[in-house]
Amino acid sequence: MTGTSQNWQKFLPYIATALVMVLIWAWYLTDLGVGNIYHYDEFYTYDRSSGFARNGDWLAVYSNNEPSLKKPPMQYWMSALLMQFGVSDILALRLPSMIFALAALMATALLARVMIPRSPWAMLPSVLLVASSLQFWQHATSAMLDTGAVFFSTLSIAALLAAIEKPKYWPYFGATIVLAALQKSPTPLAFLALALLTLKITNRWQAEPFSDVWRNRTFRRTLKFAIPLAFAWPILQELRFLFDGSLDGNIKGEMLDRFRPSLSDRGFGKLYDLVIAGDPWPRLLGFVAICALPFVQQRPRLLAATGIAVFFVIMMWAAAGKVYARYTLLILPMLMVAATGLLFSVKRLRWAGMGAALGLCFLSGGVFYDRAATDLGKGRVRLGVPEAEILAPLGAKLQSDETLLVCAYDRKMRVPPGAASVFASNGRPFIYLRRLQLQKYLDRFGYSSGPLRGLCTEAELSELAPGLVGLATEPTAVDGLVYWSATGVRDPSD
Repeated sequence: MTGTSQNWQKFLPYIATALVMVLIWAWYLTDLGVGNIYHYDEFYTYDRSSGFARNGDWLAVYSNNEPSLKKPPMQYWMSALLMQFGVSDILALRLPSMIFALAALMATALLARVMIPRSPWAMLPSVLLVASSLQFWQHATSAMLDTGAVFFSTLSIAALLAAIEKPKYWPYFGATIVLAALQKSPTPLAFLALALLTLKITNRWQAEPFSDVWRNRTFRRTLKFAIPLAFAWPILQELRFLFDGSLDGNIKGEMLDRFRPSLSDRGFGKLYDLVIAGDPWPRLLGFVAICALPFVQQRPRLLAATGIAVFFVIMMWAAAGKVYARYTLLILPMLMVAATGLLFSVKRLRWAGMGAALGLCFLSGGVFYDRAATDLGKGRVRLGVPEAEILAPLGAKLQSDETLLVCAYDRKMRVPPGAASVFASNGRPFIYLRRLQLQKYLDRFGYSSGPLRGLCTEAELSELAPGLVGLATEPTAVDGLVYWSATGVRDPSD
């Protein structure tokens, strides 16, 4: 009887954590397939997911009906397969994000076991702190790629920290590099570089020299296989579309230029908005904890996690390209595990630590947000009516000899390019006019002559009208937006 009781107590933290995860996840699963796509980037997911069938090619991601390197295929494949099996488009686009959200909570529990190995009960508050993030659930219930990236990043940090202490886990870390590269980007590779840099800097405090990691045969063998596989997809696309010049994006532009350091104009206020805002108390405690935990636990190898967090923030601050607050979700689980570890570090008061973690969770808003709070668009529309109602009539009028042109200079009134591709393009490439430079965009597109049809605001069209021949207009369902057609463009030399 005693043995049975001990076994029950041993597994109770795992059972409790699993039940809580599923309960919270089920709350957000309700009504996932209703409403409308709203967020600008969600329409990219819609376009690229439906593009496999529309373009008859499952071995390339198509954006605006042209092969693209902007993002890899994993989540797009998932949504596309759900569509093929008859799942409604909205549900097919959002369900992969929710599946990854549950997986991310599971990875958080695993990370808690790695970072706080003596306290199995640390899994539960770690998961609850992640689940108390409104930003996390806003993206989990959307059609965006972020929760998938969070899952693979969290899994990679768990494998990385485990492998630093026990090299037999390096192959698991290598697998996360490859999978993350197929979801969004090979972020684990960057985390590895930051962790190794930190271990090198803190070598004097390490019980084992940094060189033990670098020289380990399993480590080196893992990278020899993982790095080529991580870049196999973009390299395949570069080779496949090498000669026709139709590939949109490149490895350098999508993976390196965004975080290239520069003399950024981001002050502390902007940095706070990027890194802390939204979940201030848990994140602030998380950053304090990630710096303190290696010393509290007397595990200097955990400084690798400290380095990942600190250098990640520095990279966000100094990045030359556009960076967004949602990127910090990549390190959110690690911060919440560290916060839990610090609260649990008070000897003989670990249940007090559990209570403090739960109090912090509810201070930040709890774990059951209402539909209005998490809604990225299920009940909203950008222009007063769904994009489909604006663009589908345009697609119905588009003739096979016409070139589609969609104006996007007015940011408040523009339709997302992904929406234009899905609802109006009839499966053909089109011109998305981000600047009122008609001839420049026509030349870039390869247009030489022929009729055009498009959608612009009245102000945009008035700017373009002098360059169009045979211009005719029709009203749309949105005030200020007009359909138009033209028999051609004027010769710039006239």
